[in-house]
Amino acid sequence: MTAAVAGAIPARMQWSALSGRHIRAAAREGDLVLAFLAPLVFFTAFYVPLRRSMEATGLDYAQYLLPLILVHGMFFGSMFAGDRAAREVVAGMATRLRSMPVRTWVPVASRMSAHVVRALAALAGGLVIGTLYGFRFHGFGAAAAFVAVVLAFGAAVIVFTDALGTVTRNPQLAGTVLFGPQLLLLMTSSGFVPVEGFPGWIQPWVRNQPISQIAAALRELSAGRFAGELAVAAAWVAALLSAGIVFAVRAEGRRG
Repeated sequence: MTAAVAGAIPARMQWSALSGRHIRAAAREGDLVLAFLAPLVFFTAFYVPLRRSMEATGLDYAQYLLPLILVHGMFFGSMFAGDRAAREVVAGMATRLRSMPVRTWVPVASRMSAHVVRALAALAGGLVIGTLYGFRFHGFGAAAAFVAVVLAFGAAVIVFTDALGTVTRNPQLAGTVLFGPQLLLLMTSSGFVPVEGFPGWIQPWVRNQPISQIAAALRELSAGRFAGELAVAAAWVAALLSAGIVFAVRAEGRRG
């Protein structure tokens, strides 16, 4: 494709072509299957051993656990984002696109399209396994908000990790550098057990950290309630997404 021909192609068509390339690669390399299966595995791994003890306290554990599993699914998908962005730089594809009259936002937006498909696969996998174990929505509007919050959180972490891959140019590092912080946030959240299940000295952190707030909002939405936790979760997601976008813009600028 010559520069003149590329310049004649509308940005929308460039985005569509590159998005199709990324989505086909995700399907061919098994990313979509892994994204779908990961929530099934993690839900079962925590639900089976903890269900009896949690339900003895009066919790509907399937209803309680699924929000965190979906949050984990978004984190899991973000590891693909960092890996794929770094690979684009290392393979020279990013440089090639920058040498052509392709709008600067098109390569990033096309990668985001594939990441959204992965996030939808993870969301579908989580809802399938949750439903099999008894998870239910109560109200269409709240269910739509539930899905929107999950995907918005996924977009926030994916944008950040995609930018990290662009900066580090290291597929292994980009995909795993955030594993420690992600694991810490997940394991010290109220997503697996209530805040009261933690030692008193750490309860303030467990109660107020972003993953706990987002999981709490999702539980309220699954029950059909638009509670105060939703505003707090929305603020956290907006802050994370804004930080990710700023980082992504700077990453593209540095690469230029």
